Amino acid sequence: MSKLDEQRLMVKIATLYYTGGMKQSDIAKNLQLSQSFVSRMLMRCLNEGVVKISVLPPSNVFPAVENGLEKKYGIQQALVVDVEENATPAQIRQAIGSAAAHYMETRIRANDLVGISSWSGTIRAMVDALHPQSIKARGVIQLLGGVGSNGNVQATILTQTLAAYLSCQAWLLPAQSIERSVEERQRLAANDDVAEVVSKFAEVDVAIVGIGELEPSQLLKNSGNYYDEGMLKILAARGAVGDICLHYFDASGQPVLAEKEDPVIGMELAQARICPQVVALAGGTSKANAIRGALMGQYINVLIVDYPTARRLLE
Repeated sequence: MSKLDEQRLMVKIATLYYTGGMKQSDIAKNLQLSQSFVSRMLMRCLNEGVVKISVLPPSNVFPAVENGLEKKYGIQQALVVDVEENATPAQIRQAIGSAAAHYMETRIRANDLVGISSWSGTIRAMVDALHPQSIKARGVIQLLGGVGSNGNVQATILTQTLAAYLSCQAWLLPAQSIERSVEERQRLAANDDVAEVVSKFAEVDVAIVGIGELEPSQLLKNSGNYYDEGMLKILAARGAVGDICLHYFDASGQPVLAEKEDPVIGMELAQARICPQVVALAGGTSKANAIRGALMGQYINVLIVDYPTARRLLE
């Protein structure tokens, strides 16, 4: 077969497949060729430039920004959601929560143990947007204790709701997130019920977390179970920019409190770093430094973030 004859056949096959919408098996039958030959010709069409495939994303989808974040920070996946430049925090939470719900519905596999950092309005928006799934997970485990008088109730509802959607058991963490002292944390962590849940953190397959700023949200300020001004000054002096499960890190992602100083009961930063998949839901340009610190610390594999904040992270 001459070069021209070969090219003519390649173009014929490509036209039938890409323009005519024919299946490879039908093309093979129609042209009296083997299906493997048709498949090889289609691959050659792409390799030799006979066929060029263009992806034309809608204006509210940002593959270049997502790819930029993935390359810059070495993460598995970035999902960038479209919000207005002047979007309210509630609008950002809703957009990220909706995208996270879709991600979870396509990502969770049977027998996954799913961890959830339950004290987060964005995670709550994700759970609100979820639908019951056909798969059965191994369990849903609460990764952070409650916050304030209603914290345990809200954490319980959120964890149990997600477990119901995934047709699995809920593992609740019967503790406040921040104890009065490190000694109190150690005493409580030795309790059988708490220790049983904490011991399972190392088994988590997918962890869903928020990223907090050094300056606590009004929700946390009003909770009655948060760091006092003295501890906040210590965190600031040590360069803390944000937290995951209320464990704080600096701009380079390094923890700012030693274990002997940290009264928090929740998944540790070191555990997040080795967890197979940590999905962070975080948005708002005021959180850019906190998100960047979490990325630099390699605590997360998947980031779901709003477009204005994503652009800030690429600067």
